Formats: sequence, structure tokens, C-alpha cells
Amino acid sequence: MRAIDRSFRPSKFRPMAWRVDQFVVKGEIHNRTPGYVTGLIWLKGLNRPLELKLRGNCYRDLAGAKLVFENPKPIEGDYAGLDVFQSGVVGDMTASKKVKILVDPEEIIGQFAKGKHPYIIGNCLYLEWFSERNGRVLIETTDFEWSVSLPTWTLSETDEVDQRLKNQQAMFDFMNNLSQAIEPENVDEIPVTEEMNEFQWEAYLQKSDARSDMLLELFEKYENDPNCEELVAEAMGWEIDSIEYPKTEAEDWESHSESGLFQEKEDDPEEYLPNHPLISDMLDITSRIFFETESRKLLNDEDSNPWNQLLWHSQMTFSKLIGAMEEVAPGVDPEPGFVIATLKRALHLVHMTISTLEAAKSLQTKHEKWQLDIRQSLFGLRESILDLMQTYRRSGT
Repeated sequence: MRAIDRSFRPSKFRPMAWRVDQFVVKGEIHNRTPGYVTGLIWLKGLNRPLELKLRGNCYRDLAGAKLVFENPKPIEGDYAGLDVFQSGVVGDMTASKKVKILVDPEEIIGQFAKGKHPYIIGNCLYLEWFSERNGRVLIETTDFEWSVSLPTWTLSETDEVDQRLKNQQAMFDFMNNLSQAIEPENVDEIPVTEEMNEFQWEAYLQKSDARSDMLLELFEKYENDPNCEELVAEAMGWEIDSIEYPKTEAEDWESHSESGLFQEKEDDPEEYLPNHPLISDMLDITSRIFFETESRKLLNDEDSNPWNQLLWHSQMTFSKLIGAMEEVAPGVDPEPGFVIATLKRALHLVHMTISTLEAAKSLQTKHEKWQLDIRQSLFGLRESILDLMQTYRRSGT
């Protein structure tokens, strides 16, 4: 069974990295020749291993050594587009990245503060490389079993610093290539005085998704680095100036914070909340899905459970409809192109929800009435979205 993609995005741009750790069966990495890293990595369901031929070195804990690792619980993934021949340059490669590992609170009662998630600091296997065909590929896990041989040579501290700088540059180059793919230099910008049509809005929203992916990927990679903000800014092509706040301003900020100036306000009954019939209909469908699946104990913690996926897709559809209709407020004249483009994104998720419902139903020998009701409601919602899109198309002509 294919792995569930919880990072679904209705965008033509691929997520930033190939994260393959959950699909790994076993593998080995060699850095016994200075300046070269080779390896074999077997993925579940793939008939041949990935072959790594990379320039650069691992960090000092793996440099000069052979790393062997195994995943006790691999799952099968979707490898469409993944090249088995992985040539390129190394990124950060280490078996001793320090991370927080959540632990069972029942085993350590009394050792952690109430309300806090208990954790220990442990080693994470972090294998990153930049492939000429697939871009950034990453294995990041604390669940594998691994062993490291004695090194045939050692990497000096100075050489490790140099390798870190090369790895940073490889990440920056990767981000720059993605930026060029998102916004080619030869594409003319639309004048700010002109309304965009639905296709221009679609392209804009896809670029926005891709840039959000880029930013998230950078923060995940550098979140524990003391120079995180500078590294993220450089990779994104931003310029940031250091700002020094006078002592009086800092004191004012603290006093405002303590006085509750920035605390969450009570709900304002006059505040506008989107309440379009499409939103109400999807909320009813999502609530029904949750009630029926929860009451029948169809939901669990397994990612491969299609009932979990059904609820997830319905929640995402509800969210997308709010995003599409929040501009359709009393007295507001939204851009037809924007509404149509956002409704398309919601429609794609409606189709995903219908497909997931069909997949979940196929696992049962008997189809229950509530499943047929939800299916009928989803198709009705689909027709309503299509009708509304046509209305806005006519209004934009």
C-alpha cells in the first residue's frame, strides 16, 4: 500500500526534499576515500537499490568509515520520478545529530514538569545529499538501527568546518535553482493596476505554496543553528538589517505584554466570519464523517488507514473553502479570478475526498447508508462549486 501523503498540496511544484527514511529497508554508506561518498540504499517495493556516488565528505563521526543501517518497520512509498542513480554532492551526513526524542511518560513519572512532553536528548541519523536529478534527498530518523566501522582516515576540525560551508552553499544553490524554476527571469510581471484572471491567480498561488515550502524546509534544517535567521535569509535571497531597539522601547514592550495588550481578545460578535453555504455544507459533511468513523472505531494511529485519510481530506477541503470564500463578504466585490482559482483548489480536494471514500468503502463487504449519504453530499457540493465558478467567470467577462 502506498504511503499516505500528509503534506498534500494542490501545486505543480514538488515538495522540497525527497524524504525517504520511512521507505528504507536497509543501506550502507562508505566514506573510506577522502572526498568521495558512495552507498547502496534499499527501498521497500523498489526492485533495485539506490546507488550513491557523491562528492564531498561525511562529518567527523562517519568520515573514513562504513555506516550500515536498517529500518525495523519500512513501508512502501511512491517512487515515481526518483532516479536509482544518485550522483551529486553530499549535504550534512552524520549519525550524531542531537535531537529531542519523545518517550513514554508512564516510564518516567515524576521526572518532567506537568503538562510537558517528556523527552530525552539522543542521536539522530541524518543523511543528506543533493542529487543532479532529484535535488535534495534526506534520511532523518532516530528509529533505525545502525553501526559504524573504525575509520581508515580522519577528518580534521578545520576540514569539517570547510565541509559545513560547502554543504551550506549546496543548500543555497539548490534553493536558488528552485527560485528560478518558480519565477523565471524572462516572465513579464503583471501591472499592479490590472486584475488577474483565474489562470494568473493559479500561478501566483502555486508560487506562494512553493515559497512557503522553501521557507519551511529551511527552518526545519537550520532551526537549532544559532545563525538560523541569517542562513534562512541568505538562502531565500533576502536582505536583513540588524535592528537595535532602545531600552525604553524594550521596557514599553514588556509592560504592554504584562498588561495584556497583546493577549487574545474575546470573540467580537460583530466580527465577520465567512458563512457561505458551501462552507456550511462542507462542515456538515466533515462532522458527519468524524461522527460515523469515530463511533464505529474506524479511526486509529495508522497512517495507512484510509478512514484517517478520508477525515484528513475532508478537513482540508473545509479549510480551502474558507480560504476561497472569506473574500466574499457583504459589501465586498472580490476579484472573480481569485475566487475561481481558490475554488479550483477546493474542488481538487473534493475529488480527493470522494476517491478516498471509494477506497475506504472497497475494504468493506457491506456498504452502509451513511457512506452513500456522504458520497451523495460530496457530489452535490462538487456541482455547487462548479456552478459558482461559472457564475464568477460570467461576472469577470
